[in-house]
Amino acid sequence: MKKISLFIALFWGSNLMAQTAADSSGIRTAATDYVEGFFTADTSRMKNGLSDELVKRIIDNRSGKSVIATIGRKELIGYVNPKYKMPDPNPAEPFKATVTIYDIKNGIALAKVTSNKMPEFFDYVQVGKLNGEWKIINVLWAFS
Repeated sequence: MKKISLFIALFWGSNLMAQTAADSSGIRTAATDYVEGFFTADTSRMKNGLSDELVKRIIDNRSGKSVIATIGRKELIGYVNPKYKMPDPNPAEPFKATVTIYDIKNGIALAKVTSNKMPEFFDYVQVGKLNGEWKIINVLWAFS
């Protein structure tokens, strides 16, 4: 029993040590730069959170037939135009992104991003630490 307890303590301890406050902060920053930049049409802020190799996908089942659509970083940023920023459904309420981090280990992480201004969809993001900075590598999103 002592061996099992020691193994569990070592296993959980190594997982906890893999996650630092700086890593969590970097992941949150990348995710909020991405979603807030999208909402406010701030492409420079979006670029801060996205890897050059970003791939964003949706599995859209609304028609009754599953369709997978894929775009890259350049195409995603191209959709954002400051002249046509998203309408704010409640201008009196400040924008709030919620980032839920599910796992961080060895320079990669998995998180979910939602917001109070765009409740009709959510993103699952895979984030990687590249040259000391957390960047979103992959996004899989869906309608809520």
